[in-house]
Amino acid sequence: MGQIQIIVEGMTASGKSTIVNLLAERLGFKVMPEEFRDSHDLLSRFHHERRWAFPMQLNFLVTRFAQYLCASEEDNYILDRSIFGDKVYAALYYKKGYFHDSQFGCYLTLYDSLLRYVKNPKLLILVRCPFEEIMRRIHLRGRQDEIDAGEEYWRSLYDAYMPFLDFVKSETQGELNYLELDLSNPEFINTPSMIDAFINDVRKYFPDR
Repeated sequence: MGQIQIIVEGMTASGKSTIVNLLAERLGFKVMPEEFRDSHDLLSRFHHERRWAFPMQLNFLVTRFAQYLCASEEDNYILDRSIFGDKVYAALYYKKGYFHDSQFGCYLTLYDSLLRYVKNPKLLILVRCPFEEIMRRIHLRGRQDEIDAGEEYWRSLYDAYMPFLDFVKSETQGELNYLELDLSNPEFINTPSMIDAFINDVRKYFPDR
């Protein structure tokens, strides 16, 4: 089995997909995109009724694990989000009362079982962005279920993502290469000097690209 080359993580609308596509274009990686829709439209159901949180999160966990295994078949993939980020969401929903104790226990049992088969990525990139910019982007891209979720929901998720690196280090026993990328400047993607500096930082982990 190969190794996931890069995982790009960060909360919704932080700029993950932009960075994934940039790295694929500049460094020649294949992309395994985030799957956030399913045949039952659980994400949309959840944004309107919180009782859908548990089946939605189980579906995300299994889907992301399957993507991880598929991408691990060769050493050439970038992954948009991972099961590490999935646990951040699940823990938040439990804290907010969307999961019962037994449901969260079931989720953790499955998560821990799957984690045994997950090899650490060669590099994890955590995208950070100020909350105000996150909200601006959510409204700009116009996905109604995201807008309907409300600012309070997005603030709680933003706060849950703040200690993400410490969380992943604990999950991987500290054996993790990582970079943090500040995307507070919306002109990042249109500024060649900023892009080049970022790409050069990533290339340190991939000298052959």
